[in-house]
Amino acid sequence: MSLPFCCIWWIERGIGSSALSKISAAYQAANQGISAIGATFVSDVIKSKRREEVQCKKTVVEVTIQDVEKITKLAMDEITPARDRDALLAIFSFHVMLRASEAAEIKWEGVTQKDGMIEVHVEKAKNDQLRLGRSSFFNYKPGSDADILICRWRIYSGGKCPYVFANLDGSGKLTKSSISALATKMLTAIGKSGATHHAFRRGGANHMRATGVPRAQGCLHPQENGIGVEEDDEDFE
Repeated sequence: MSLPFCCIWWIERGIGSSALSKISAAYQAANQGISAIGATFVSDVIKSKRREEVQCKKTVVEVTIQDVEKITKLAMDEITPARDRDALLAIFSFHVMLRASEAAEIKWEGVTQKDGMIEVHVEKAKNDQLRLGRSSFFNYKPGSDADILICRWRIYSGGKCPYVFANLDGSGKLTKSSISALATKMLTAIGKSGATHHAFRRGGANHMRATGVPRAQGCLHPQENGIGVEEDDEDFE
């Protein structure tokens, strides 16, 4: 039996990725290697099994609208530029269901407020084959905490950087990894240890479903399949 077929046979019998790697190495050593196609297949099978094991071990931490409100309250009480920016990141990530990579690309010119709504345009949305971007919006009241945070952060940043989520000195936009780290820090501060930035995105999608908001209302140019709560590779940084 060839190694690729052996791998499938072993997986069906519950063999883990670590054991598969050792068996594969021993098989190739004894048989002076295998074909390039076979080696690629075996490698993909082992990687797939490893991802499956990671998902099984991973504890899903749920984030709700109440958690976002806790983060917002911390910012309102402390009144510092860093807190304002980070709380705004939590609000946008939750209500617009942003990936960390998408949050990094949002510009001030893509954030508009009108008729009790705030619209956020994501220029570089994932899976956007037509390159239309993604425009999402949510309820927004003048004078609300979100309104105050936006105003305070916009005034502090002073137009030094065109991106909403920028370094405090305005030297440039935050990177995807920086945004992921900030999200984890914020969530840990309110007792949500182990949660990643994706928890905001997943929580926002669940909140939308629970409140009966139509998919079309939350996203004007959806280019994704489903509600958008799938895991992303970027959350395993």
